[in-house]
Amino acid sequence: MQEVESKSEAPIHVPYASVASVQAQSLLDLHYDVGGNLYKMWASPRSVIRAILLGWARSGHPAQLHYGWDLKHAASLDAAIRETACRAVRLLQLENVPGAKVFEPGCGIGGATTVAARLLPQARIIGMSLVASQMATAHARAEAMGIGNVDFRVCNYLSTPFAAEEIDGVFAIESLCYTPQGERDALFREMSRILRPGGRLVILDGCTKRTARDGQEAAYVSDVLAGWTFPLPCTSDQLKVHATAAGLELLQQEEVTHQVYESARRIAQIGRYLLQPLAWLARIPGLGGMLKPLGFGSAGHARCFIAACVSQLSVFDRGLGGYYLHVFRKPDAVPGLRTSW
Repeated sequence: MQEVESKSEAPIHVPYASVASVQAQSLLDLHYDVGGNLYKMWASPRSVIRAILLGWARSGHPAQLHYGWDLKHAASLDAAIRETACRAVRLLQLENVPGAKVFEPGCGIGGATTVAARLLPQARIIGMSLVASQMATAHARAEAMGIGNVDFRVCNYLSTPFAAEEIDGVFAIESLCYTPQGERDALFREMSRILRPGGRLVILDGCTKRTARDGQEAAYVSDVLAGWTFPLPCTSDQLKVHATAAGLELLQQEEVTHQVYESARRIAQIGRYLLQPLAWLARIPGLGGMLKPLGFGSAGHARCFIAACVSQLSVFDRGLGGYYLHVFRKPDAVPGLRTSW
């Protein structure tokens, strides 16, 4: 892993420097192939049990690997997780656009993609991931749910197969954070290239707020980056700079950490009181094989994942990072101006 020195000289361990690197691909494959089933624990108890017994496709599990919205007042954890996706999709403002094409870069196993497909039945929703196993699961889920207006593609979202101005809206929930610092300009150039004039890019993601002041704070950040396998996020203002440099205009920039904080607290509790005991049981001869299908195929990966679940709450509590909503818009075409890149 690469080390990044903060101004206070506290080293932050970054998993990879390029999303297109062999190192990134191997880490992401390990995370989502060997340990991906750990995410089955991120749902309401009934959905967790059904996912363990029936698998992803037939369980009704939300299958969205991100924070839930306003868990304190939500009907359930499942509902809070789905509400995060609903809010992102509604901000695209495509409800009355027939035949719209919507893109979700880094769609995981397609949970939010299928939410978008149901909210926008007149649209075509396209999800994309570098991880082939995720796309196979996403296809199986959509088919089992009877959702036909979705496509899933194995591809790098820094270089999509879309034509210029082909996409009506893009939403990304905790996925663009996988883009390292040196590739963020390329990321936003690609999003701007594929968006039609007037189209929106909606991002819900974690952002860095300040540098680590000591080794303990650096350890919290490193735990999250290593356990959830992504590089150090940029600040909210840096994200805005990358996007506006690519020709996108900012419509909304808002810290919404308070909306996901109870969800973050729940993740930490699941890490401490469910995943950690299971990790200990996985070390017992005979039990390890039984727990492997739950994501404990690699003891080292499981330990890193659990540390991330616990430390992400400290990142919020210490003000090291926050959760942000950004909404960008591609300006309307100007006659005589070249809009493709």
